[in-house]
Amino acid sequence: MDVRQLQFVNLANEWPEGELQINNQLQFNAETDKRIVRCNANFEYKKNDITQLILGVQTVFEFTRDSWSTLYQLDGDQWVLPAGLVQHMADITIGSARGIMAVRSEEAGIPKQILPLINPGQMLRNNIAFKRQPQQPAGNSIPLDGTLGNA
Repeated sequence: MDVRQLQFVNLANEWPEGELQINNQLQFNAETDKRIVRCNANFEYKKNDITQLILGVQTVFEFTRDSWSTLYQLDGDQWVLPAGLVQHMADITIGSARGIMAVRSEEAGIPKQILPLINPGQMLRNNIAFKRQPQQPAGNSIPLDGTLGNA
């Protein structure tokens, strides 16, 4: 449905030489009443424990009623996203982040930065369940507890 750059923050006065430490984080949340799932990917580039660059990207997925209904588990009153689907959504988000990083680093005048290879299959091994929520005012979402992975 959408790809959003949530943040691109270049904190470096002068881009450091040599290798950088890159931390990443994936998170999912949903608006079950609207059949929407969001995947957030955050990347932080550091040199000597000092943050140089932050990138945050979000992809928004909307499910059809029929597709969403197949994910519903009546006994638990929740929607379950299978691990394979979650991994695919993460792949799309990470790929989008790669494109955004290439364009934004060029615009910012910093050396081209790349995202390291990330295998969502290693980070996201389990299904994700979202508790069914009644119709809510626009803008509310149901966050998952904690982070789904760091590399």
